[in-house]
Amino acid sequence: MIKAPPTPKGFRDLKPEMAKAKREAINKIVSVLQDSGFVPIDTPTIEFAETLEGKYGEEEKLIYKFTDRGGRKLALRYDLTVPLARYVATYNPPLPFRRYQIGQVFRGENPQKGRFREFTQFDFDSVGSSDPKEDALIIAAAVKSLEALGIKNFKILVNDRSIFAGLPPSVIRIIDKIKKIGREGVIDELIKAGYSEEQLQTIESNGPTENLQNIFKELENLGVAKDKYEFSPTLARGLDYYTGLIIEAEIEEYGGGSVGGGGRYDNLIGIFAKKSIPAVGFSFGLDRLLEIL
Repeated sequence: MIKAPPTPKGFRDLKPEMAKAKREAINKIVSVLQDSGFVPIDTPTIEFAETLEGKYGEEEKLIYKFTDRGGRKLALRYDLTVPLARYVATYNPPLPFRRYQIGQVFRGENPQKGRFREFTQFDFDSVGSSDPKEDALIIAAAVKSLEALGIKNFKILVNDRSIFAGLPPSVIRIIDKIKKIGREGVIDELIKAGYSEEQLQTIESNGPTENLQNIFKELENLGVAKDKYEFSPTLARGLDYYTGLIIEAEIEEYGGGSVGGGGRYDNLIGIFAKKSIPAVGFSFGLDRLLEIL
């Protein structure tokens, strides 16, 4: 029997049953988004490296970069958000622009359960408005999508990046690990980094900001049940481009792990457009969702 060559580590084939489940999940989410006024776009798998560089903070080291035969420095897309920012700056669509996109993204990280080097993201964003209604619309769409998939025991964790104002990025990254390593683990890392437990206690004592309170009111107006979302003052999310609302979807059956996240990124598009264009969005990791479904 001839043994076929393996796929590279972190890359995989999808057999028919998994590919079918993936397509069915996509169709259900698409139906929710189209009912909410989102339209589809697509962007290239490869971008110029400089388009992606300087947007992801510490995570930038995970970008797959290479030089082609013409000497051009290129990169596989790390997510679908930065390409969206470039798209908006290029085509200037009428605002607000609500779009969704499904595509492969690539990260040179250590493969583990639910984490691959190539995986599928399902993004949806609202570009062009700083109104809390748009933030609420994104959260509501995430909730409705999970419900459409038949998932019941989930929660959308919500926070505001302004809660971390004045803290160095190293402290924020440590606090964001609280779900993975626990409170004591976070305290140990803070002390090793030259900080103290006080940084964590200060963050934990915060209540929802005025911005979040306005978003919660809009969620009530949209009929989103209060048990579907929860204020989480230690939620930080690692990407540097977030400026306000940050959210993560956690599913009980997944051991409390995140199956998606997002937030407001009011400065990212302006890097390309040379003018202020606010935006907010969310991204599902379809591969993680499929493990549950």
